[in-house]
Amino acid sequence: MPKHAQSLNDCLQLALSKESANAFLSDFRTNAMTGNTGLTLPIPAAGFNVEPKSRAWVDRRCSPQALATFETQVLLTGRGSAVKDRLVILAEGWDPSAFPYYAKHVTGKAGWRVSKVPCGHYMMADMPIELANLLMTLT
Repeated sequence: MPKHAQSLNDCLQLALSKESANAFLSDFRTNAMTGNTGLTLPIPAAGFNVEPKSRAWVDRRCSPQALATFETQVLLTGRGSAVKDRLVILAEGWDPSAFPYYAKHVTGKAGWRVSKVPCGHYMMADMPIELANLLMTLT
């Protein structure tokens, strides 16, 4: 949940330990500079604690991603406040993760719900029915 003019990399630096944030940022930038492609390599499914039975399936579908998607600042319009029902799905089986930091900041705030699930980062692969049920609760 970036604020106006923050990038994903800015959010990582706020939410993670300095060591973990620097590891992510270094990997992203090193991959993008390799061959001057500007693309980061996919993080393997095992790194996101995807269930072993789903890892090969997830890895086959991953592709390089532009470094700019991590470094470009988001420009918000302020219309986000019009969304009255917001849901953070916190996958508790993946660490280090920036998501607990942001879930903590919205817990108890009007218009926000936090649902904790016992899986890694790719809930859509490991718990698709449960994910669909959670999404169906949004109004």
